[in-house]
Amino acid sequence: MAVRATLHDVALAAGVSRSTASRVLAGTDRNVDPELARRVLAASEHLGYRANPVARALRRQSTGNYGILVPSIRNPYFVQLVDAFTEAARSAGHGVMLAESADDPDIEAARIDGFGEAFVDGLAVVPTSMARSGVAIRRAEGRSRVVQIDRWATGAGCGFVGVDNDAGVAAVLDHLRASGRRRIIYIGAEQEASAGAERLAAFRSRAEPGDGEILLPRFSTTAGREAAHRLLSQDSLPDAALCTADVLAVGLLSTLQREGVRVPEQMAVTGFDGTDLLELVDPPVTALRHPMEAIATRALGLLLNPTEEHHRLAPELVVRASS
Repeated sequence: MAVRATLHDVALAAGVSRSTASRVLAGTDRNVDPELARRVLAASEHLGYRANPVARALRRQSTGNYGILVPSIRNPYFVQLVDAFTEAARSAGHGVMLAESADDPDIEAARIDGFGEAFVDGLAVVPTSMARSGVAIRRAEGRSRVVQIDRWATGAGCGFVGVDNDAGVAAVLDHLRASGRRRIIYIGAEQEASAGAERLAAFRSRAEPGDGEILLPRFSTTAGREAAHRLLSQDSLPDAALCTADVLAVGLLSTLQREGVRVPEQMAVTGFDGTDLLELVDPPVTALRHPMEAIATRALGLLLNPTEEHHRLAPELVVRASS
């Protein structure tokens, strides 16, 4: 196997010092004699020299890359969040590395530690657990910059950017009640993650007689279908369902329609994330649109200039035919 050429080899072949060869190849010194620069570039091409990115990162103490860790890459909400964060980083001249925690705090901790070994300049995390994610996040802060997105963990000690869940729930409930819906069911995941806990608290503070709750193990279309079957097993349907994730709304809607329930005539359905998925079903689903680009830009800003500030951005209610 051929031996990889080193910077020393390039400098020797070009007849220059190692520091001169380094400056030419990095493009950091425009005052290098043009003839010397020509020789360095020619030697580099002839030898097939490629810079070692790890060594370069260690020298600069920067890789120009940021990590993002999300609970699931199957959930369209997190796909759009990753896309927005990647675009924000790219626009600022940075790269992005992605990992998934599978909504498991133990896997999440391993992924966070793995990012530390990858020499990223900072890490954006969507914590899986209010109670359990803080330790690994705090540990990561000893190695690089960290920001929490969408969810927060107790004791994490770093900045956070997400939506105002209280205002979001209030907007959906106001819309449903204004359209004459009186018996509203809340459908959400069990409360290990902060976003779910905040949404449930917001609903309970505004609940009226006849309202109810269905709590499920996770955010998924399968869980949405399970919620539909629970509702269909009752004596009567509620007037509306406030689903706290778009995947729940789609699973619920598809099952209700398959069982002959007319949406929204018999029951209104709303989502919460505002992903593109909700415009692809029939009827299109009313939901809150999260300001993804603003969230991503603000999160990147907290990585570039770390603080422990918490930023809540207002979601926008988009009314569609499902309600």
